[in-house]
Amino acid sequence: MEDYTLLCPQMAPIHFALFDVTFAWRGHNVVVLSEVDRNAIEDGLRYVNNDACYPAIVVCGQLIQALKSGKYDLNRTGVLISQTCGGCRSTNYRALLDLALRRAGFSNVKVLPFNVNVVKSGGTASLAGRFDVDLAFVRKMLVTVLYGDLLLLLSNRCRPYEVIAGSTDALTSVWLGKLREIILQDKRYSISKCMNDIVADFEKLELDVSVRKPKVGVVGEILVKYHPDANRNLVTTIEREGGEAVVPGILDFMLYCLSSDQHKKPYADVSFFAGLKSKLAIWIIEKYRDKIRYAMRNSKRFEPPKQFHHLVEKARKVISTCNQTGEGWLLTGEMVELIEDGCPNIVCVQPFGCLPNHITGKGVFKELRSKYPIANITTIDYDAGTTEVNQLNRIKLMMSVAQKNIKEK
Repeated sequence: MEDYTLLCPQMAPIHFALFDVTFAWRGHNVVVLSEVDRNAIEDGLRYVNNDACYPAIVVCGQLIQALKSGKYDLNRTGVLISQTCGGCRSTNYRALLDLALRRAGFSNVKVLPFNVNVVKSGGTASLAGRFDVDLAFVRKMLVTVLYGDLLLLLSNRCRPYEVIAGSTDALTSVWLGKLREIILQDKRYSISKCMNDIVADFEKLELDVSVRKPKVGVVGEILVKYHPDANRNLVTTIEREGGEAVVPGILDFMLYCLSSDQHKKPYADVSFFAGLKSKLAIWIIEKYRDKIRYAMRNSKRFEPPKQFHHLVEKARKVISTCNQTGEGWLLTGEMVELIEDGCPNIVCVQPFGCLPNHITGKGVFKELRSKYPIANITTIDYDAGTTEVNQLNRIKLMMSVAQKNIKEK
């Protein structure tokens, strides 16, 4: 696929700002699309059934808008689309996109579902059978996600307190530029040194922490959780209302997916080796994430991410880890972890009509409030037709309670 341009929909701006160079390192020309405007949403509604999952409308609409722009040779252009291969409706994104492309007159555009699974004994993985993804590329992708998670954590922690407006985002942009060059280098480099340098630079930012701001966790469906155009700039809204947004990293979602065989084993026919492979993969990935923890161990500003097994235990206090559709038990686990780590204010976001996330999100609110009376949780549904006023009022109400609790404390 080296002679093709592959269009990739946006999800998380910081992480996806690095993904195109990760693919370029492997020789693939991937273009990560940037913003999703109202016209893209309209294209999604026009060519995808309007009762489809909101993230599918966002993703398909953005891709169709790009194809209609005239910037790309349609005979040598393909599109990347993620698949979970589970009970979530995202498994059907490929089928929805195929139908949408035919309706829009782009039936000649190739669709590549992005679902990396090990298919050969030597550690080689296949990306939709189109091109090979070896372990070196998987390692590169993992490191890219780690860099994205680190920058997300540091920037959200600093931005609400910055003395010089825009300094946090400016430093984030500087490091994104440096990381793009590092990722493209076809040689091994010191990941630990790079992460230490990133943390050190963010430690130097001039902050005013004299006024304590309430921390507000953001959890929910993965696209709405990270995509600022899909969640109507939720993090910016929280900061404008006087809060500090705490957004868990993407790596935990990856580990959640990898751990599914372990949680199924007591109840389903899962081989011993499948469970062992899952544990081994998570252990290796956590070894890489230790580099972030080591970089933050002497920090006075930042708290390092916890081990994944802690998140599993948090979820088990409230819900069975057999809930694996959508964000499943991970959604509950993140809420429990946030509350116990001093972030009782939580915005739980999901597409309207996303039943699995309503069950493991809003469905556990009563139990969470019973276990943690300080919990201040609100839920926000996102859809192409939902009004921004209603969403903003929910956030303002939650923030008013959070500010009151801070003053009383």
